[in-house]
Amino acid sequence: MKNRITTPLSRRNLKPSLKQQNLLSRGGRAVQTSLIFILKQAAAMFNPRKKNTRKGKKQKQPRKGKVSMYAHGRSVFSRKRALQDDVVKPWAAVGTWFIGPKAENADVFKNLMVDAIDSHLNFRQSFYPCDPPYVTEELRQAESFKISFARMKTELEKMQKDMQKSVPFFSTRYKGHVNWDTAVPANLGYIASILWNQNNCAAEGGPVTTSYEIEATGDLCEMIGLKREDSMGHLTAGGSVANIEAIWVARNLKYYPLGLQEALLKDEQLRKARGYEVYLPQKGSTIPLVNATQWELLNLDTDSIVKMPFDVPELAGLDQGSFRNIMSNYLYESIGAQEFCSRHMLTKSPCVVASSTYHVSFLKAVTIVGLGKECLVTVPVDKNARMDTDILEKMLLHKLLNEIPVICVISILGSTEESAVDPLEDILAIRTKLSKKGLNFNIHADAAWGAYFSCMLREPPKGDIMPSTEEEGFVPELFLNRHVTNQLKVLNQCDTITVDPHKSGFCPYPAGAICYRNKNLNNFLSVSSGVVYYHGDYTLGDVGIEGSKPGAAASGVLLANKVIGLHKNGYGRILSECMFTSKILYCYWVCLAEDFDNFVVETTKALPSGKVPVGPNSSEKIDYVTFIRNNILGKTNEELAENDFLMAFLREIGPDTLIPCFSVNIRGNEDVNQCNAIISAIFNDLCHTTTEESEQRIPMIVTSSTMQDHKYSSTLEHFKERLGLSTKNKDGVKYIITTCLDPWSSSMDFMDDLAAIMRNTVLNAIGTVTDTPDCHSFVSTDVVNADKEVFVSYAGNFKQTQHQYFAVARFRFLSDDDVATFNATVQKSTPIVLRNIQSEPKRLHDLLFNDSDEERLSEKFDFFVGLPTESSVPFMTADMKIVDVPRYDHFDVADDQYPDSATYILYGDVGNAYLFHTPTKDPDYLQIVRLTEVPKGLGDSTEKAVILKQGVDAELLGVPGAPTVQDGKIVDPLTDPKYKINFVGIQGEEVTTGVVVQKKIWFDGEVLNKSQ
Repeated sequence: MKNRITTPLSRRNLKPSLKQQNLLSRGGRAVQTSLIFILKQAAAMFNPRKKNTRKGKKQKQPRKGKVSMYAHGRSVFSRKRALQDDVVKPWAAVGTWFIGPKAENADVFKNLMVDAIDSHLNFRQSFYPCDPPYVTEELRQAESFKISFARMKTELEKMQKDMQKSVPFFSTRYKGHVNWDTAVPANLGYIASILWNQNNCAAEGGPVTTSYEIEATGDLCEMIGLKREDSMGHLTAGGSVANIEAIWVARNLKYYPLGLQEALLKDEQLRKARGYEVYLPQKGSTIPLVNATQWELLNLDTDSIVKMPFDVPELAGLDQGSFRNIMSNYLYESIGAQEFCSRHMLTKSPCVVASSTYHVSFLKAVTIVGLGKECLVTVPVDKNARMDTDILEKMLLHKLLNEIPVICVISILGSTEESAVDPLEDILAIRTKLSKKGLNFNIHADAAWGAYFSCMLREPPKGDIMPSTEEEGFVPELFLNRHVTNQLKVLNQCDTITVDPHKSGFCPYPAGAICYRNKNLNNFLSVSSGVVYYHGDYTLGDVGIEGSKPGAAASGVLLANKVIGLHKNGYGRILSECMFTSKILYCYWVCLAEDFDNFVVETTKALPSGKVPVGPNSSEKIDYVTFIRNNILGKTNEELAENDFLMAFLREIGPDTLIPCFSVNIRGNEDVNQCNAIISAIFNDLCHTTTEESEQRIPMIVTSSTMQDHKYSSTLEHFKERLGLSTKNKDGVKYIITTCLDPWSSSMDFMDDLAAIMRNTVLNAIGTVTDTPDCHSFVSTDVVNADKEVFVSYAGNFKQTQHQYFAVARFRFLSDDDVATFNATVQKSTPIVLRNIQSEPKRLHDLLFNDSDEERLSEKFDFFVGLPTESSVPFMTADMKIVDVPRYDHFDVADDQYPDSATYILYGDVGNAYLFHTPTKDPDYLQIVRLTEVPKGLGDSTEKAVILKQGVDAELLGVPGAPTVQDGKIVDPLTDPKYKINFVGIQGEEVTTGVVVQKKIWFDGEVLNKSQ
């Protein structure tokens, strides 16, 4: 698998201020306070003796040049705000809550981690200190001990190397799934507990961590607005398990009254309770439960049912154990579906209702609890990907008229693909309305993604150590739109709620959770007659799906709760910064395509219809895209934050919860297959698989999904219309997902880089799909290195569509004889040019990156002296493996200005360093230069090898960015052997150093600009 692409650094971004200081390394008051707080909380929780005690010119639109995704040395926060020392900087605390994308907090994290491990090791030594040791010095000297230790070390090193192929969730480059870096306190809590290996299945398996789980989930209940004393929750392996549990409890709850009625009528031990009454909203009165109809019993409200296991045995004069033994003969979950339905003559299958954006776990749930996939009824979504509650009400009325039991209605509070929040307010109102007509059901909120956004609405506790005012930073709740705010405020009215600390809570896996509005709901899941989990009991394994549960997960969640805080100044601040990023990125996506481009970009959530006022008190209106280009893009954070009108605008547009999505189509194309092919090409170039080592060639990591048709919804049709696609068929449309779950991407320059990367990827993807297959020429360097590799530059052309690319790559010979022939020829003549054989014309992308055939190890190239013509004859044909492609850029008509200085790519190995000229716009030139030695300033030997292997953009000071023209021809601008180059090196340090040209291998100012 060949390494993926990256995008080079624009010279406009090459000079970050060396005075600019990164908040992650600053000793600001908020940073210091937060670190102290982490230390105190960690000590309190895990002491074994204590059980629980440029600021460049403003730009109106994104740079369309080729820029790096991460401008080294740039502050992750707004520079103006970062350099102010007279404010508290509450956002700086966020810097202590993560290790940092460049491991900026490595020392702090390692020290705290070592403290946690030492604490555990010290406890082992002090536990019955007079017990003799087992691993003695004599044992350590045994040969088998040494062999085993060596094997462990070797295998661990192999594993560590393999893990470097993992997805870099910690990076600001990651914009894929709903996942990002894990918080330092969550990691420390997990690590501090993992050596203790506590099991939260039962109190005796993990007394401390079980209490942590109860406390942590109590915090989560309060976070979503539940009262701690009335509610309860517990951790799960993930949101899927929580969702399955919610359907399980809803099913048991639905059928409980029928089983109880049968028990009251048949069991003499319950005769004293036969007068037990239930309230029927449709009648506005109570009746004895034994007199209720089957349909009435299937539609009692949740709280009425939850009381029954307590009220009935009290009336009957029985203890809980005896009552449960009686009920085991009558309940659905005890006697099974067939027997229960036969006894009660139930012939109509019940249903579970969810929006069409439901998570796959609900399909698993209805299957696991025995309801079947057909019982999952989906409600279409509106243009904002939110449940269409008008259709929901009609569907529920149909169930009412046909007496089909509704077990549960599921509200998605933050879909993980469309980023949508269902209108929970309306769903609750519909239940209230229909309950008066005789239809009732549980409401479950799948807030695995969205629950933590409630922190943006919660005030911090009094005396919070990190005060925030509008002057000191952004107001967290400013970036929740009105719709999401209103839904989160009624989240506490749901019967069950799924929460995922390992999503927007930044906790390590596994850390899902389920919260119950009424703590006694959990009683309906108990499978043991001996022990029931009521809030406060320590036996968690008797209810829920899981048995053994990692105590470490509970420790991680709890420490994160305590250190970060479930309020505006804690998780609210993190998510508000992420929200700001998502809104700005959404603005970039809607403006990505220019009027002169051959493609269009449409976000899944469209901009509002109509026009927007140009100002708060203006009657003049303009279209939304123009408004965004004029007022949002290119502004600093301060300029936006100080403008209430713009902040209100940002608040209401874009995604509900951090995930702007979009699709791309070629103007005039109506074929959905071609549109989907472009999206697939974008995804393939910006995805990370488990089988490849990224080599840092994926400049931005995204994911994708497909918008499918629903028989009751016109959402897909409207999306197709906006993209210009035919609506005659029902084929789904693919789209790109860009999740903004990192709080670092808050500077406008940074967002500008992301937009430039995506624009280049879109242009490349269109070429991947539409370019005409052809032969492609690559000019090589003149030295074969020890790995039998040569470096090459693609001989592109501004005017020929299939050749409108700039690329640099590393090719490897597979035969020593071919190396010998190459060396013999290159000593006589240069440049040597490689061209894929004429019998196999290909698109450039397919040639460089074709991954369809995993067994294909090489490409066949003809070798020429000089650029070949029709009459040229190759001096050899050889198989070459394409090892690395550090640059693959599509020429862009939006690049309308030359840089101030000539831009080159410094690329090579520790033996030879080369400069490859980067063309900007027509006309320009291509050039390869070998230097006498590797430039100074690249760091030590290891760092030097990394930078040369990665490739770095450098400007040649004193050499103009525009081509030099003499007598109407573009000529070589390098007239001297010595030059100063400027580039950004290790850790973002700006380097200016001297280079000496040893050999000019190739210069071309004609072929690049030649018409067909």
